[in-house]
Order: sequence, then structure tokens, then C-alpha cells
Amino acid sequence: MRQPARFDLNLLRIFDAIYTKGGVSAAARHLNLSQPAISHALTRLRGHFDDQLFVRQGNRLVPTSAARAIAGSVGDALRELDSAFDAATSFDPSAATRDFRIGVRLAGEMPRFASLVSRVRREAPHVSLASVTFRRRDLLTALAQGDLDLALDVALAPDDRLQRHYLGTEPLVVAVRIGHPGVDGAIDLATYLALDHVVATVRTHGPGIEDFALEHMGLSRRVAVRCQNAVTAWQIIATTDMAFSLPRSQADILQAVWPMQLVDLPLTVDQGGRYLYWHQAAQADPALAWLRAIIVEELSHDS
Repeated sequence: MRQPARFDLNLLRIFDAIYTKGGVSAAARHLNLSQPAISHALTRLRGHFDDQLFVRQGNRLVPTSAARAIAGSVGDALRELDSAFDAATSFDPSAATRDFRIGVRLAGEMPRFASLVSRVRREAPHVSLASVTFRRRDLLTALAQGDLDLALDVALAPDDRLQRHYLGTEPLVVAVRIGHPGVDGAIDLATYLALDHVVATVRTHGPGIEDFALEHMGLSRRVAVRCQNAVTAWQIIATTDMAFSLPRSQADILQAVWPMQLVDLPLTVDQGGRYLYWHQAAQADPALAWLRAIIVEELSHDS
């Protein structure tokens, strides 16, 4: 390997693009360079590191163990440099044209993303916002590689590379149809347990936070239907005597379209709260600092 002082740092950006985008052609498109230019740079990289770095496997270009060993450090270093350069310039929301990608779990998108869009559009009418689903096990990688700029989720295992801001919690309510024979303006625990319940989740099995609370009390409820989103659950309770528990903000949006009875949940649950996450390498990015401040203002709950 050649000495670092004689190394062309531009090659690191090309290495990172090949690694994260999965090939020479994709890296060329990402960097707005020609494919021969990327191939030439890869040849130089191989000479510098005395390793193939990427090898052909069928139709794919896969990294060698040496490439995997340096990829994280290279990516972090490049993002730190980008953040340093960004921090040296002021961010003007009114003129910005940046694309922002926010990781949002499906269950959390509906009640809050619309209000966030409205606020951002008022201050930065030319930026683009994308709500992107993600797997929790991939969150750190997605933030580190820039596939996500920020993410909203529950409390996750601490990691020094992952920064977070607590957004608080909001109450859960129980929704049932108007005219429900067992509910009239309020619900007690006995009635709640006697009803069949709808759960809206992308998970195929497993308890909800209400079930954890009931288990601690030595009680249980009957979940008769599982569906994937709150809109479907709302339609189900509209034509049955089943009950559906959901966050108040989510219920308020659905209530405006199709009114139901909303009553307080008759038990105390530990919701854990929601957090805003970002990678430590993006801490100094002024555009993301601006967006983080808006999210904190718009999405925080008292708790």
C-alpha cells in the first residue's frame, strides 16, 4: 500500500460509491462520471491497497474482506468532511432544493407526516421530502450511508454513532362505533376486556403495548383481527362491535373523516415514547439541523 500522504482522496469517494451502490455503473451514475473513469479509479485503488477490493460474482460486484474492513471508516470520514464543508456555509431554507429522506415506520406515518410537510413547505417550498420505511436492524447503516437523513422510531439500543432526541409520548384512546351497545361515552376495564379487539400492525404476530400492560395485571384481551394499517382497522370497527386502540393524534385524523366514539384507554401502558434519530456524522449539517428543529417543534408531545 502506498503512503497516505501520496493518496488521491478523490479515490475514496469513488470507493465509497462502488461499495454503497453495488457496482461500477451505479457508482458512475451516482457521481455523474463516466464508467471508464470509475473503472480507471478502481484500478488505481487496487494498486494502492494491493487488493482486488471488488470481485465479479455472477452479475454482481462484491467487496473483498479488505474492502469490507475499510468501508465503514471511509464512509464515516467522507461524511465528516461533507458535514464540515456544509457547516462552513449558511443554509437558506427559502432557496434550498435539497431532497430529505426521513425514516418512518408505517404505523407512525399517518398522524404526523402531513403536519411536518405543511411546516417544511412553508419555510422551504423547493425542497423534497420522502417518508421511507426501514428495518430497525438496518437503521444505523441507512443513516451512515445517507439512504436516510433522519428517522422516527421508538427507543432503540444505545449506540455512540446514533444521536437521538426524545419527542415524548401521547395518550392512547379506544375507538368504537357510534351506537355501540356496550360503550356510551366511557369504558371500564371489564367492558374493555369483554370486547373483541382489532390490532393494526405490520407484524404477523406478537403482543401490543396494551397486552404487555394487561399481562402485568394477570389479564388478557382477545385480539380477533390483525390488519396492517389504521384505516383498515377503522373501517372494521365502523361495522362491528369490536374495539381499536390507537394514539390520539391518529384517531383525530380518522375521526374527521369517519366519526367514532373515542374514549380513554382504561389502563396505564408504558409506551416508551418516540425519538428522532440521526447519525453523528450529520451532527454539523446545517440543513439537517434546521429540519431536526422543525421536527422537534412539530412532533413533540408533552409527557
